[in-house]
Amino acid sequence: MIEQSFMPKLDAIWQNLSTAVLLLDADLCVIEANSSASELFGLGVKRLVKQPLESLFHHHNLDLERIAHYALDDGVDCQQHRVDVVFVDSRHATLAVYASRVAIEKQPFILLECRRTDDEIRYDQASMQHHQYQAARNLIRGLAHEIKNPLGGIRGAAQLLQYEVDQQEREECATLIIEQADRLSELVDRLLGPNQRPQTTPCNIHQTLETVLKLSAFDNTKQIKVTKDYDPSIPDIVIDASKMQQVILNIVRNAQQALQQSGDEITIRTRIKHRMRRGDRMMKKALVIQIIDNGPGIAESIRETLFYPMITNKEGGSGLGLSIAQTLIEQHNGIIDCDSWPGHTEFNIYLPFDNEKGWKKQ
Repeated sequence: MIEQSFMPKLDAIWQNLSTAVLLLDADLCVIEANSSASELFGLGVKRLVKQPLESLFHHHNLDLERIAHYALDDGVDCQQHRVDVVFVDSRHATLAVYASRVAIEKQPFILLECRRTDDEIRYDQASMQHHQYQAARNLIRGLAHEIKNPLGGIRGAAQLLQYEVDQQEREECATLIIEQADRLSELVDRLLGPNQRPQTTPCNIHQTLETVLKLSAFDNTKQIKVTKDYDPSIPDIVIDASKMQQVILNIVRNAQQALQQSGDEITIRTRIKHRMRRGDRMMKKALVIQIIDNGPGIAESIRETLFYPMITNKEGGSGLGLSIAQTLIEQHNGIIDCDSWPGHTEFNIYLPFDNEKGWKKQ
């Protein structure tokens, strides 16, 4: 129980929040508003109170029906990261909106938080354009390197064919041309990514992981320690086990190559997460597979473009492994992401248990 003497302090905190906050009733009418909301909407607090939320905008793409359904009926927090609005005074803004249910004297209300993100979006767009430019340059350089060698072999063999009269030499040149042309075709196929849909069946994810660890043991020349942290209660999940094995094996091998000494460690962890949210997608129940190592971390120069094709800092690497892994995960309606800093790299794979519905748009 909050003491009455503390209530004025809480009211002062509420009024001084930099985030605009509205308290809405079941009809989505404003019950209370703080000073930041007054500033955002361009209306005094007294004018905001008792107004329908819809009337505060000249135009908006806020999903009011979903807010009422999720927040009030289901009791699930609801958010929209990019809401374009035009206020009644014709000002335009882009908002991040977060709605949650609160109970006051056993009555349900919606707490609506609104934050302007215009400057953040412009910064993110500029940053993304820079990363895309760098990734495009790296892609072009990588492709040029991969294509140049086969083309040189084809050109040299074709020049020999012009002057060679010996049948055996002609056949050798023709074979060389075919081999190099096949090499180029294989490169194009790898860039296009997997072209077969997953053949899904109910699988025990831990059996798949054990297969991966057995295969990766052949490459574990540095005797890297592998720690298994499994949740044995995880039920079977409908996946293509061979494709998922390909994804995880690629990440584990990357970790093995990044680690420098026998004291380094790789941890494989499985967990169940409920109400998982990533960006604007939400899943009621998801399997999380984490591959964690304590190596040097991923270079900052490629961290933002890690899943782009031809992006790598490994000597002799093609830079296609993680790009293909992302494609395979998306074919399962899942998500893969990565967090990395010196001494820690963590790949997280999120797979929905209801694979047909996958991740609901929020």
